[in-house]
Amino acid sequence: MYNFNGSKKLENDQTEILERFEKVKLEINETIKNIEVKVAEMISDKKLNDELKNDIQKLGTIVDKVDNNLVNLKDMLK
Repeated sequence: MYNFNGSKKLENDQTEILERFEKVKLEINETIKNIEVKVAEMISDKKLNDELKNDIQKLGTIVDKVDNNLVNLKDMLK
């Protein structure tokens, strides 16, 4: 005769394994999403830093031009 109690235990074990697998899967998905967010923030920060660097270089160029113009004006007034 078959032992049906063992069969129920096997079904319960399988259900428990599936539940644990789903839990791990959800945790992995959440971790991947968190990583994606961090990477997006890093890319955004890099773009922002690159833009700021470019703006600072432009500002430096403007300051140099103003400085040159003031030197030229000073020389003209001599």
